[in-house]
Order: sequence, then structure tokens, then C-alpha cells
Amino acid sequence: MLRQRFIFGILMIVALVGLLAGDAALDGARLSDAWRDRLAPLGMVSVNGFISSLVIMTLVAFSLVEMRQLFQAAGAKALEAWPTLVCLALIAVPFVAGNGPQANPKLNELFDMKWTLAIFTVGFIGSGLLVIRRGTVEGAVAALGTTCFMLVYLGLLPAFMIRLRVFAPSQGVWLLLYFVASVKICDIGALFTGMAFGKHKLIPWLSPGKTIEGFFGGIAASVLVACLPALYAGYIAETPPDWATVFPTLPMAVVFGVLMAVLGQAGDLIESLLKRDADAKDSGSKIPAFGGLLDVLDSLLPTAPVAWWMLVN
Repeated sequence: MLRQRFIFGILMIVALVGLLAGDAALDGARLSDAWRDRLAPLGMVSVNGFISSLVIMTLVAFSLVEMRQLFQAAGAKALEAWPTLVCLALIAVPFVAGNGPQANPKLNELFDMKWTLAIFTVGFIGSGLLVIRRGTVEGAVAALGTTCFMLVYLGLLPAFMIRLRVFAPSQGVWLLLYFVASVKICDIGALFTGMAFGKHKLIPWLSPGKTIEGFFGGIAASVLVACLPALYAGYIAETPPDWATVFPTLPMAVVFGVLMAVLGQAGDLIESLLKRDADAKDSGSKIPAFGGLLDVLDSLLPTAPVAWWMLVN
């Protein structure tokens, strides 16, 4: 199992870097007149972050299926098509807003905020009306609660990864890679530290494999990776000119690494809570040795808003 995790982990890293490199190539791409005419009604003048947005939307669409199955196994019948529609719309909004005219970026952010609030409000009210439409009060609380949870967990939260990509003043694609690396390295650090030194269980009734030693090992790994750009800038003479403005300084990188590790592991525990209630080991079986897509996204979702706040704003 460990060998499989290592092999598929490497393959996913290679795929991620390749996708982000392709995504970076689209930044500032010259659009044909036909494409400009198609994008104009949306207020878009570019397609920066198109590949990142498409990948995240695809992952979310499949993750919603896994989450719905977990809830159903736990006895809650969430709505089906509606949360998928709303979540994808919530993720699309920052992509559209971030590709608006760059003369006044604040107007693009205002567009993003207004439409995100509008879509979420419609999603919330629509969820209630669709549950009413079932014509029974039986299971209504569970259905409405799980549906609204999906709107937040797989709609509002992943949208911040898009904001990190398209609203960064420069090098947004590498900030996104920096964020993902800082979060996911925690899983690796926690795994190997726990295997080598783990003696004290973190929360045995919820996640028997996690240890306190692994928890702190994951934090150390995240801090190390988060600090690499600042260390590079401090010791390499030919540092790219905008490096210091893109990535956090060393003290802030330490804080960033700690927050990514702690919140990421909290996200993993939240998903474990859902899986235990559904009596499931993994959220799915789409990724060999890792389980489902939710098992991959769980640590990225709660950390994305904090990463956006620290790295962009």
C-alpha cells in the first residue's frame, strides 16, 4: 500500500505540475476576434487560469457524487443535481471576475463578491424549496443540512483556489502550486513521522492511524516547504526580481506553513467524521491507494480561504 501511495503520489505531482505549466502558458494569451466576441458579454478580456478552473470544477463535480453517497450511507438524502449546479457556478464566478478588465482590479473583486453572494443565496433558498417539493417532512432537516453543507464545502471553499490563481498580482499559477505543496507535504510528513516515531494516538475513535507525533511532523514538513521560496531569495544571488513580492517573507512563511498544516489536518479529520458516520474507509475508489477525490481534496478545502487571504490580500 505504501509503495502504491508513493508511485501514484509522484504521478499526481507530475500531472499537477504539467497542468499548471500549461495553465501558465495561457496567461496573457492573445485571443482571436471570435473568442473576444464570445467573452465580451461576460465582461472577460482574457482566460487566465482556464485550465486550473476546469480541473478544479471537474474534481468538485465528482467529489459531490462521493459526498452525496457518504450522506446517503449515513441516512441523509441530499439533493442531487441542484448542489452540483450551484457549486460549479460558485467556482466559475471568480474565474469570470478575475479575467475582467485590469484597469481597476477592485471592480473585478466587487463583481466576484456580489455574484458569489447572489448565487449562494439563490442556492440556499432553492435548496429549501426543492426539499419542500418532496412533499414530506421526513428527513427534511438532514436533506437540507447536507445539501447546504455541500454548497459551502464544495462550492464556496474551492472557489478560493480560483481566486488565488486569478486575483494574484503576478505569478498566480505558482502561488497556487506553492499553496498545494505546502498543504499536501503535511500528509507526507505526518505519515512518515507517525510511522517512525508515532506512539500516542491523536483521536483514536475518529482516525486510529493518526498520532500526535505525526501531527507535529506534518507541521514541520509544511513549514519547511513554505519557507523554501524565502530561503531561496535570501541565499541565491540571481533571485527573480518579483520573487520577494510574490511569496511571503520568512517569518510570514513560518506562520503560513503552520496554518496550512493545522487547518489541513483539521479538514482531514472533518472528512474522517463524515466517513465514520457512513461506515466507509474511503470516500471512493477513483484514485488507487488514496481512495476517492474527497480524500485528496479534504485538506485543501479549509486552507484555501486562508491561503488567499495571506498570499493575495
